[in-house]
Amino acid sequence: MDDEFADIAAYYDELYVKPQQYEREAAKALTLIDSYKLSDGNALLDIACGTGGHIPYWREQYTVTGLDLSPAMLNRAILKFPDVEFHLGNMVDIVLGHNFDAVVCMYGSIGCVRTLNNLKKAVSNFAVHLKPGGILCLTPWSTQEEFKPKIVVDAVKQPHVCISRMENVKFKAPGLIEVDFHHLVGRNGKVTYHTQSMEIGLFSRQQYLDALGNARLELMEYYEGSDMPMGVFVARKSAE
Repeated sequence: MDDEFADIAAYYDELYVKPQQYEREAAKALTLIDSYKLSDGNALLDIACGTGGHIPYWREQYTVTGLDLSPAMLNRAILKFPDVEFHLGNMVDIVLGHNFDAVVCMYGSIGCVRTLNNLKKAVSNFAVHLKPGGILCLTPWSTQEEFKPKIVVDAVKQPHVCISRMENVKFKAPGLIEVDFHHLVGRNGKVTYHTQSMEIGLFSRQQYLDALGNARLELMEYYEGSDMPMGVFVARKSAE
């Protein structure tokens, strides 16, 4: 499988990782986990961890394990956090062989599964990796009820790199979004242009709820707030 983040990984942190936003999201997720968790351990699985933007905040309370499908993104995370255990694999079918008190899948990364069948498989796999009484925090990549096509515009200027970003986010088919990336990256006296397209699954809120129910995870809360702008499903595995 091609690594869709092979090129973007080189400047992902500068463009997408906003430390204050990540800190707020992580803090809220930890609060939600602590509010509902019944297991007594402190093991956390960060699914689609990317370059590890949330890891500094998770590890304040938890022993973190990271999982990602992109070798390029994972290599960045390993360089930043050599003492953290990382795994390369697909959230849909990865088997790690041990369980966690919390499983988190943030930043809408669940959309990368693309199909409803894969959504169900992924959420069921999250449940398999939870201890009894453990908590899942799952951030949707928008929902069918809320999504509107848009063009995202952003720019970053730092001493070592300047980036201009335009992304056309649009419907491709029922339940499927296409994102066309157009990035200008200036560094080391050169400007390069990166473009690619990526497909993302768009599911309804009910489809998320059905996936949780199918995995025998009990919804504790659906939280929306400025500290979690994409929203988050908080669900618990039965302690029995």
